[in-house]
Amino acid sequence: MAEIVLCDQRKKLLTDDGHIIVKGGPGAGKTTISLIKAERTIGEVGIEKNQRILFLSFARSTVGRVVESAKSILNPEHLKNIEINTYHAFAWTIIQTFSKLIVKHKIIRLLNPADAAARFFGLSKENRRNECKRLFEEEGILSFDIFAETTTEILERAKKVRAMLSDVYPIIYVDEFQDTDPMEWPIIQLLGERSTIIALADPYQRIYDFRGANPKRILDFEKHFKPTTYDFGDENNRSNGTDIVQFGNDLLIGSNKGKKYKQVQIKRYGYDAGEPMSAIKYALFESMKRQIKDKPDNSWSIAVLTKTKLGTLSISNYLSKTSARHKSISHEVLIDPAGPALVAVLIAGLMERKSKNELRVDFVNNIIAHLRGRKDRVTKVDIERSEMLTNYLNGSKVIGKNRLHLINDIEKIVDATLNLIFSGIPQADWLLVRDQIGKATHEVLTDIFTDSKYIKLLNRGALLGETLAENYKQNGHYGNTKEAVRTGLLQEHFSMANRDYKGIYIMTLHKSKGKEFDEVIIWDDRQSSIVRFNPTPSDIEQARYLLRVGATRARQMTTICTPNATPCPLLF
Repeated sequence: MAEIVLCDQRKKLLTDDGHIIVKGGPGAGKTTISLIKAERTIGEVGIEKNQRILFLSFARSTVGRVVESAKSILNPEHLKNIEINTYHAFAWTIIQTFSKLIVKHKIIRLLNPADAAARFFGLSKENRRNECKRLFEEEGILSFDIFAETTTEILERAKKVRAMLSDVYPIIYVDEFQDTDPMEWPIIQLLGERSTIIALADPYQRIYDFRGANPKRILDFEKHFKPTTYDFGDENNRSNGTDIVQFGNDLLIGSNKGKKYKQVQIKRYGYDAGEPMSAIKYALFESMKRQIKDKPDNSWSIAVLTKTKLGTLSISNYLSKTSARHKSISHEVLIDPAGPALVAVLIAGLMERKSKNELRVDFVNNIIAHLRGRKDRVTKVDIERSEMLTNYLNGSKVIGKNRLHLINDIEKIVDATLNLIFSGIPQADWLLVRDQIGKATHEVLTDIFTDSKYIKLLNRGALLGETLAENYKQNGHYGNTKEAVRTGLLQEHFSMANRDYKGIYIMTLHKSKGKEFDEVIIWDDRQSSIVRFNPTPSDIEQARYLLRVGATRARQMTTICTPNATPCPLLF
């Protein structure tokens, strides 16, 4: 382990044995000191051979970062006594092992989020929860919607299970504790009856109010566990030598306006009729020039962040094009997986051997699922189209030029797919099917083709590719492909592989949480501003938190591009 100089507060934290809460801003060193403390516990204090120290996080990106830090801080011999896990993966282990205490089913099947979105389409929040409960109790199908309350029910019902878990995990670190929602908080309380809980929190990095995260959660922890509190405040080990964190902190109270910050630049862009997003390319070219000079081995990383998922796709489309003024820029888009996941199942269905009618029915049903589950908020047009397709499958006559256009495109894709000759190489055959969808011109199918570009399953999921190849080899065709893809999607959901970010990435501000990049460019789009039109005080507060999270993802430089005519009110 590299030599790390510790202040008096951190030295005291290392020897504190009770419940603890560690507060601090981005890059304050909360994770580092926690791993050093874990190393001391294992190496000096000692734990039993069958015991592990658990690091629990609510984000896979955070888990990957902690795993890499652990490798550099802990003695290699002690890594076996550390378990670094996501909340979902940890809860799933409990549910798989002990679900028989609350339901009759021996095997529990998971419903991936994309399929859940399509399945629960149109249901109110209460009716959706009731349907989730019914599915679990009657069919043994579990949705992530009720993961937390299912885990809580098991722990509440079985004191022996709680004792068993605490015997295995005597110390539990909970990262990003401020994001804990009302359903997850009871799990921490129950585990804390016998285990020591160490919470790591940034009170001002709370951007998940929409899922129930509450600013009072830290107060709840302090009231319930009566922990020792350590506050690292504004200490910054991520972007040393810059004012990035100071800018983020000033942003929260509005004292950033009119100030200059080292390595934080605000660029106001005008209206460019030819290329409305040209300011992004200009900012990227400047950023790339700095990074290539500093890291000629191309180990640099740049993130382009914006508010909405639609915004990420618009930026990606623009960067992919070469114009008279600017060349295209290679990049990767990190987006909400719902749309691509539903398309993955759709393509898998087209790869399976079926009769023409079976293929058509399956294809249309998967199109309906995509219409219903692709977006957070389904539009009236999407609802009308899904109803039309349902009626079409039930034998109703299709009337209307636009509707007939869609049906004709569907029939063409079905016919073309039936005539494809597959090679048995899953990646190549997948693209063959995708190309048939790409020939369609109706908006519903062009949306599907767009989402298909962001499917990474076969690129990263070598196991899925091997499974499909073996399936083809044994049967002479692809069978059960949809089920294999659904399994791959769930494996991707639970994956904790650490991403080595190199190059340019586009994502929403929300998705950037827990990640780090050399430089960050934030695009404040004139059509979907970071601060919504006619904002309430709560909207402004959430926008401050969100912009702070995005800005502090950078290690070296943060650039914010905002419209000249309507600049972000948080900046001017």
